Amino acid sequence: MPAATTAAAALLAFAAVLKSAQFPIHGWLTEVMETPTPVSALLHAGVINGGGFLLIRFSDVMLLAPGVLAILVVIGGFTALFGGLAMLSQSAVKNSLAWSTIAQMGFMIMQCGLALFPLALLHIVAHSLYKAHAFLASGGAVEMVAGIRRPGPIAVPNGWAVLRAFALALAIYGLIGLAFGFESKSPQAVALGAILIFGVAYLLAQGLADSAPRTLTRRTAVYAVAASLSYFALQTVAEWLTAGSLPPTPAPGPLEWALLALAVSSFGLVAVAQALFPLWAMHPAAAGLRVHLSNGLYANAVFDRLIGNWATGRAS
Repeated sequence: MPAATTAAAALLAFAAVLKSAQFPIHGWLTEVMETPTPVSALLHAGVINGGGFLLIRFSDVMLLAPGVLAILVVIGGFTALFGGLAMLSQSAVKNSLAWSTIAQMGFMIMQCGLALFPLALLHIVAHSLYKAHAFLASGGAVEMVAGIRRPGPIAVPNGWAVLRAFALALAIYGLIGLAFGFESKSPQAVALGAILIFGVAYLLAQGLADSAPRTLTRRTAVYAVAASLSYFALQTVAEWLTAGSLPPTPAPGPLEWALLALAVSSFGLVAVAQALFPLWAMHPAAAGLRVHLSNGLYANAVFDRLIGNWATGRAS
């Protein structure tokens, strides 16, 4: 029975990874960007969620295979980082949104691997609404940016501003977490919130830059507080709505603690590098890295060639 359960969980995980465009079989999503924008909105806000829904629907089965969940954490976390970096280097808005979807689905798969199924379901709903609007409004956004003939100065944070921003963001997150009651939250959920707050720290770093106007500083501080409040509030609502329908998150074991440490440190390092990117963006190595990232580090081309060689060998 355990072997059969593990095999069933592995098949479900493979189907979810394929459906959710996870590395290294993510290329099919970036190759369909020639479709009309409303079709892209439907694909990225609806069809792509099938893999995550499958994992959530069979969450009881997935909890019986901790090894499979660990693999989902690694695949999902790597895909989220990989897709997020590739997204920043795209020149076309629809391609950027496609890579954003890959990163978001990777984060959702990582949530499933951490057994945070209520939060994964919340992520699916929130991402669907956001991404449908992003695609349908992309044309207007491009026109608006193109119409800005004289953009204002860019606030570039230095290393000290980045350090203060991350410390302030984590302090805000910790204080709000104490108000909501950290003891009632699973370690997985607390770690996930820390990863999310890294994105807020990136905004805070811009607000704390020496050349940043006070309006920007106040706005980013408000965003940091709002993001932390929203995370704990929405997490509480999602857990309440799914109580009895989805299993609670189990206490982490040694493997789960190691994965949590790896995830938090990895996302933290990438967030710091992203915040410091303006300081080394003009370096020649950065230009070359941007080209490689815009092509997804050629992972899809390598995978397509491997599949093609396998298919040719099978046919012969």
